[in-house]
Amino acid sequence: MPSDRLDYALSSVVGMCFGAFISLIVDAALFEVGQSPYFAMLFGVCLIVIGGLIIWRVAPEPGERMTRWRFLVFLFSTLILSSGICCFLLNKNWLIGLNPAIKLPMYTILGTSLCFALTFSIVDLINQRNLCCNNAMYLGDVADFIVPPVASSSKQIYVVMISSIIMGGIFGLSFGLFDVEDDTKLHIRFDEDQAWNTFFGGVAGFFVGGSLQYLRDKALQDSAPHVRIAYEDDI
Repeated sequence: MPSDRLDYALSSVVGMCFGAFISLIVDAALFEVGQSPYFAMLFGVCLIVIGGLIIWRVAPEPGERMTRWRFLVFLFSTLILSSGICCFLLNKNWLIGLNPAIKLPMYTILGTSLCFALTFSIVDLINQRNLCCNNAMYLGDVADFIVPPVASSSKQIYVVMISSIIMGGIFGLSFGLFDVEDDTKLHIRFDEDQAWNTFFGGVAGFFVGGSLQYLRDKALQDSAPHVRIAYEDDI
């Protein structure tokens, strides 16, 4: 059944919260990678593992063809792998001797990879959970209780992918421009950077959530053109 305005509002609000949450995680991870060699090594290993798992998840089965979105996800998974290697280079003691022209691209790439890896992993987990719930609840005619996936069509996947890449790039770029790795013990630069990124992440997530709901409704209309969206105001 097509969504009404309340569904659009809920999707946008959930997207806003999700975007703000991702920005907080990415900012905190970038800060810890630059401050703690142990955390940098741990996060580097995790990124390498996550990149490998994403490649394994999107790899086509025997007989399947490599679709465009699979190929793009595969490319950005290799970016995650390379970012895992960058984590071993972003130690604070090493960064002091690096030129800002080198540090800024490294943080931008790392922020992009972190945001993409987190977003893709969380969306995939929610989709798998919804699929399991739907299979468990499918007893006769229970269509009204079916939980739709967050992103199922290629257009929805493109929206999630492109938005996470843009958001992650801006998070990393902002982190480098604020020069957070050389912050004082009061963490003034970190607080300013986090406030800006949380605001931007929330705004971006708001529009992404609404866009995903619109594309979900568009897919329903295309599959059932005789269904007409009727809002309560029109009844």
